[in-house]
Amino acid sequence: MKLSATAFAILSLLWLVGIPPAAAHSSLPSEDPWNPAHIEVLPREVRATVEHFGRVCGSPVAGLRLFSRYIQDRVTGDKFISLHFEDLRCANKPAVCKAQGCLHQVYVSKGGPYRLIMSLYVPEIEFKLIDGSTAVEIKSDGIIEPCFRDFRWNGSRLNRLK
Repeated sequence: MKLSATAFAILSLLWLVGIPPAAAHSSLPSEDPWNPAHIEVLPREVRATVEHFGRVCGSPVAGLRLFSRYIQDRVTGDKFISLHFEDLRCANKPAVCKAQGCLHQVYVSKGGPYRLIMSLYVPEIEFKLIDGSTAVEIKSDGIIEPCFRDFRWNGSRLNRLK
């Protein structure tokens, strides 16, 4: 059986939050990139933040499938979700995007509820694995060229790499 990118992403998310793929198969959202199900499958505590910004934006909450991204730390087993608010449909875009970039948030779960560990306005962030540990690469605009900063998960927080 071949899965679409959307179906794979949603099954991965469901696995991360502890729902077996077989139980979730019948509830996969359509291929519509603005399908509200991309938000509805987020854990309750993360979804509450998204719904808040949806109200501030003045439009229904609906995000592209790339709005939320996932990774699991291979060393600690901790699960991470990043939110990319540039991919949130928003009538009032300044509510989530500033001159330095759009809001990006990173949440972690150590087996329980997700908690916010990073929230910043930058052009982009990306998850990476460094020796099995989760890292967050932050891209920001430099005066001449973009600059990158890396933060690595130590099991309790993200520490900036030199």
